[in-house]
Amino acid sequence: MMRRLESLAFHLSATECPVEGEGSGVVMASAEPLSLCGGVEPQEGAVIDRQHPLFGERIAGRALVIPLGGGTAGSVMLLEAIHAGQAPALIVLDRIDEVSVLAAIVAEEALSLTVPVIVLDPARFALAQAAHLITLHRGRQLVVSGPRLAGLASVTAGGALGHEPAPTTAANDGFALSPADRRCLAGETGPAAQVAMRIVVRLARLQGAVELLDVTRVHIDGCLYTGAAGLVFAERLVEWGGHVCVPTAVETRLDTTVSTVETTSDSLAASTEATERLIELCRKLGASPVASAETVLERTPLPWPLALCVALTGRAPAPFVH
Repeated sequence: MMRRLESLAFHLSATECPVEGEGSGVVMASAEPLSLCGGVEPQEGAVIDRQHPLFGERIAGRALVIPLGGGTAGSVMLLEAIHAGQAPALIVLDRIDEVSVLAAIVAEEALSLTVPVIVLDPARFALAQAAHLITLHRGRQLVVSGPRLAGLASVTAGGALGHEPAPTTAANDGFALSPADRRCLAGETGPAAQVAMRIVVRLARLQGAVELLDVTRVHIDGCLYTGAAGLVFAERLVEWGGHVCVPTAVETRLDTTVSTVETTSDSLAASTEATERLIELCRKLGASPVASAETVLERTPLPWPLALCVALTGRAPAPFVH
């Protein structure tokens, strides 16, 4: 016997929930991608892209079920929203989005702030977009509910919720850590390197990498002040005794194009001062400031928090290594 229900519960695998936790929110969904860089004001949690269907809505406290975007700067903007308490209650994606996942990983590892991130297959993602409320419980149990689900999901009768058993997971996912990686993760090289390595390893697993590769030098591009979170992240690495272990260059270019709000002369001066403070913190970590014109290295642009983690560990997933 089959019946149609308005709620559905199922367990997620570790791959489907790259950032775990608990959260619940009314769904905010759109088929249109939303750029986090320029599309959302992180200190207010508001959609400010006038061309987007969700213009004027607030992402804060919602279950965000939407294609994201915004390039490498987008991850920094989401990190700022998380730090400001203006982030979604949880983020639901239809594919791995390194921008949003990286921001959530950095927030969890370095700032002790958690915003769960969920990645669903197309069928479940459609359910999430049609839901009114989404809740993630401990143990990676996801519950989606709402009147529109009755026309989308049929489940076997026998309970108030449709239910799928928890998936079995292998004890070893095949990811290989070197002895030095293990020592770093154990904290033997200091707390800053330990946190940086945890971030790098989590991102590598997310990408499907099976190991980390050595890097010989790092270029930190776009190390710009976008809010308090970036400064707090860099300050903590300094406080924890962090120091780069490979030659690292950080651009001294001061750029205000990532700003999401209209700037005044006072706010521009404050932003410039804060960016200089951020560059000084990178210098304390052992990076060498250079003008952008001095840099001729071919490079893969990385969000600067990730580039800093790579510099502190000397290790990176293969896609980021030249």
